[in-house]
Amino acid sequence: MRPPAPRPPAASSSSSYSQREPRPENPLLLLPSCRAAKLSLGCPLLDRLLSGGLPAASVTEIAGESASGKTQLCLQLALLAPQSPLSASALFLHSDLPFPLHRLRGLAPKSRPDILDHVLVAAAHSPTDLLSLLSRAQRLLTNPGRSPHRLPIRLILLDSIATLFRSDFDASPADLKRRSALFFQISAKLKELAYRHHCVVVVTNQVVDVVEGNAGNTVAWSSGRRVSPALGIAWANCVNTRLFLTREVDGASGIARRRMKVAFAPHLPERAREFVIRRDGVFGVEPAGEVGAPVLG
Repeated sequence: MRPPAPRPPAASSSSSYSQREPRPENPLLLLPSCRAAKLSLGCPLLDRLLSGGLPAASVTEIAGESASGKTQLCLQLALLAPQSPLSASALFLHSDLPFPLHRLRGLAPKSRPDILDHVLVAAAHSPTDLLSLLSRAQRLLTNPGRSPHRLPIRLILLDSIATLFRSDFDASPADLKRRSALFFQISAKLKELAYRHHCVVVVTNQVVDVVEGNAGNTVAWSSGRRVSPALGIAWANCVNTRLFLTREVDGASGIARRRMKVAFAPHLPERAREFVIRRDGVFGVEPAGEVGAPVLG
């Protein structure tokens, strides 16, 4: 007797098919910077610009001309890190001398006299000196128990990268090659510290005048000049996010208007926000057209 023919498999219903069908996802949401914790800038308006703050496990560059607010932001971040959900100490590496200790103390909250104990400061005088400091920082991050009274370091600030390359290099092909090699060494070490120890890494950069063209680098107008971040496209490829600070002085009143623009980021669109530097810190400014909104963040 012939066995019965096997029945064809039942067609799956549309509901079961939809359950098995993979959902499309925004690939940018898969990046570490989108899932990582973020460090607030201490202002709701600036945090809104950056979708919550500066991401951990990422290297953020703040570029701008002198007096645009780069160092002010770094000092503010250093004091915010111990009070933030990161609950972290800050390692502040500076190449611009002298270190603005008086301003740091002025920004420190009077209610937290211990806050300065969580800001570690070291001077870097050359690219090789910086690499040595970053190697020492890695040992400190790997063994945080050596300082039981201090919060673990999860914020690294470098102010500024351009100063380290201001001298000792010329336009010869050999020097340009050596400079680029140092860029990549420094960038690799910063990204390693960021990813391995879940750190927020912030690097400031100066600007240079753009005469013609931009060779693929970011360009903006600041103080009536067409400027671009220093160190060229080679360094631009070494950071994950670039924030560009610009400054324009009103000729009649002499008041400086500053803007923070997201030049590029893997998780943010290009957008900008005006901000001011006050005695008590850096704060965003709400656009004048938004009725009923606070003027300052």
